[in-house]
Amino acid sequence: MNPILLILGALVLFYSVSLLVLMAGFARLKRAAARRSPAQNHVPSLSIVVAARNESHHLPRLLDCLFAQDYPAGKFEIIVVDDRSEDGSWDILQRAVREHPRFRALHVTDLLPDFAPKKRALDLGIRSASGEIILLTDADCSPPPTWARAMAGCYTGETNIVLGYSPYRFDQPVPFLVRRMLALDYLSLAAIAAASAGWGRPLTATGTNLSYRREEFLRTNGFEKIKHWVSGDDDLFVHRAAEDGWGRFSFATAPESFVPAAAPSSWRQFANQRARYASKGRDYDLRVTLGLLAVYLLNVSLVLGVVGVVGGMSAWALPVFLVWCAKSLFEFLFLVRVAFAFREQRLLFYFLPTALLHPWYVSIFGFAGLLGRFRWKGDDFRKTVEPRHVRNLQ
Repeated sequence: MNPILLILGALVLFYSVSLLVLMAGFARLKRAAARRSPAQNHVPSLSIVVAARNESHHLPRLLDCLFAQDYPAGKFEIIVVDDRSEDGSWDILQRAVREHPRFRALHVTDLLPDFAPKKRALDLGIRSASGEIILLTDADCSPPPTWARAMAGCYTGETNIVLGYSPYRFDQPVPFLVRRMLALDYLSLAAIAAASAGWGRPLTATGTNLSYRREEFLRTNGFEKIKHWVSGDDDLFVHRAAEDGWGRFSFATAPESFVPAAAPSSWRQFANQRARYASKGRDYDLRVTLGLLAVYLLNVSLVLGVVGVVGGMSAWALPVFLVWCAKSLFEFLFLVRVAFAFREQRLLFYFLPTALLHPWYVSIFGFAGLLGRFRWKGDDFRKTVEPRHVRNLQ
């Protein structure tokens, strides 16, 4: 048999088995959530921490959402750290400080050569916080009033980190089909996070909806091990927490805990976001990196196979079609469980066009992530914030 076909078969077998393992992990997560019984007499104190840079157009909505949280007033505080904003964000925060006693605003005015801007802002906010539990979201998000209570309810005596889901919120006009496909793709990332959390080792996480115990953050010196990476205040941090023995992880599956996040409003924004996501892959645990490499090679192989068939290699048509069918079947079986659990089953109608495009954009953005160049909040970055890699565009 052709060795290339053997390799392709091995890759799709690995991918299919991996998805079966994730399905089992999600089932474990659901069973654990059903058994969970938080302490009835203890309401943990919370500190909601947000890092914001040039977010004047998003901050009013975010602050309204945070001030409307259905949580005991004496048990939570809100801290927003302004990271070098130039658009009036600081003025908005100052007005909020005067009007709301539970609100604090901190201001970062410079860059450090070895500390990623967002991580530094979050670190400052977390270290100045007083709550037992840190709740993180982004400035372009709109947490529902039930968010803080739902996330706090996921903590038992042994739980130290709770991950959450952030469905896309579309503020700009986007073609309907594209909107649904983007939402399904984003759901797939949350599905991987939830399913792997069921095994006690989350593969990914999102900073738009994440929480952990403050004492554990301080005990392990926070972002110290990953502070030079521009991205990764969520997934890389969770990986390091697992390595440092933080204990039990959980994932909030109740819709009351979901935090809508602004979707990319342009192709350039989407490309930069995905390149930023992919840029961290080489700093993951070696086993995770090798697994991601296998998945990447599978997608690249499918793309090259399609190109070969179009170029006249008709013998490749059936193997490529069968591999794509197997890949898509196991993806659907995995996603259907999560979609129904998260009440996102309407997105499954758009699975087919998303599955057709998936190998192409994984191949493109995986390569872009290796290059490590992307733009974030007005600055051009590579993967790390070494001085030669940062150029302030202000």
